[in-house]
Amino acid sequence: MHSHLNEHPALICAIRHLEKLNIKQFEIYHEHHSATQIDSKDQKVDHLSRTEDVGMAIRLIKNKKLGFSFTTSLENPAIKQAIHTALEITEIMPEDEYLNFYSFNTSEYPNIDHWDTQGLKTPLQEKIVLTQFLEESCRKSDPRITAVRRASLSESCLETHLVDSTGQHIHHRSTTYTASLTCKAESHGDSQIGSDFSFSHDLNSLEIEKVAKQSAQLALELLGAQLSPTLRCPAVLRNSVVADLLEFLSDSFSAENIEKGRSMLAGKLGESLFSDQVTVINDGLLTGGLGTSPFDGEGIPCKKIILIERGVPIQTLLDSYYAKKTGKDPTGSSIRGIKTPPTIGVSNLYLKEGQSSPESLIQKITHGILITDLMGLHTANPVTGQFSLGASGILIEKGRLTRPVRGFAVAGNVLDLFRRITDISHDLRFFGRVGAPSILLNEISVSGM
Repeated sequence: MHSHLNEHPALICAIRHLEKLNIKQFEIYHEHHSATQIDSKDQKVDHLSRTEDVGMAIRLIKNKKLGFSFTTSLENPAIKQAIHTALEITEIMPEDEYLNFYSFNTSEYPNIDHWDTQGLKTPLQEKIVLTQFLEESCRKSDPRITAVRRASLSESCLETHLVDSTGQHIHHRSTTYTASLTCKAESHGDSQIGSDFSFSHDLNSLEIEKVAKQSAQLALELLGAQLSPTLRCPAVLRNSVVADLLEFLSDSFSAENIEKGRSMLAGKLGESLFSDQVTVINDGLLTGGLGTSPFDGEGIPCKKIILIERGVPIQTLLDSYYAKKTGKDPTGSSIRGIKTPPTIGVSNLYLKEGQSSPESLIQKITHGILITDLMGLHTANPVTGQFSLGASGILIEKGRLTRPVRGFAVAGNVLDLFRRITDISHDLRFFGRVGAPSILLNEISVSGM
């Protein structure tokens, strides 16, 4: 949060021009993003790239009309042109009494340090060695691993600034490191692919060996997979699958989507929709979270929000516009980039974990299935939650994993799946901005081939 306006001439240029044009309500967003990616193949650098992007976005209100424009050049003429473009847009936009910008109060933001100075100073050659170690660790983990399709290490630096129309300036920066790997396992004429990743704000916290081992394990566990029988049985959904389902559900928490009828939760707040074991939280202040920040895309302080409590949806995600429209407080839930105005989104969304181990969920099933992957979730209906998806998994007999199966379909409703939860594991893991533990369902429909 320690940055002064006089260090940023582009911001000063924008402020002065807006003031010269007598614009009373405005917001300036400035972003600087740089990224480095290293790919290793056969212990050699297969790909090395570095990108750097800067830009500025202007939002302003004139006569209750909103204007938005952006520039990827920070030269004074480009900034002034962006401001004039935003002004021109207000001429054709409709009046809207709920338009407003948040006024920053620099004392209300928590101090969040996600900047890894040591990691940034680490020589490139050392990072290349880490990437090669990732690849080598996977290859050595099992003789059936015959190829590593991609072993990558990426470093990302993001710095954002926001200035309001009173001249208040807020700033945040973060580093993010990601290790990812995709490998192929082969045995008896069958081949399977496995992928895994790890992310952290600190280079030293990346779980390189764990990524290598888990990628191999995910490929190996499905070797020899056969076609599945048709079943109607209890099931365990792995945490990665649950995270995908929760991410699909996430748009339904948006107050905008609820108002416009694009949400599965429209008209259902306060109803007991899910299993009473389901508590869903969006926490913009989560320690180490990928979406953690002192403020959101509008400069509103981030916070922890309980969206579903013991099966009941009790809260929605609100930006400043829908907060004013509904007479509620904003939840610090705006996300944005340079080229798009703020929109409602999640920061760190997760299903609260339970007390059970993943193994104990499986042990509770006499005859059922572990779902390890759902494919094509984007084809599900975002309003009704209905889906029919290809899947893979492992059959469960008498509390033990037996044989892998593939080529089957799972059909149902996302809301109904969360209603059928009878137990939740303690293996909460984040897959980007969404996290989940494994869950036990009392029943699922599996359509075999």
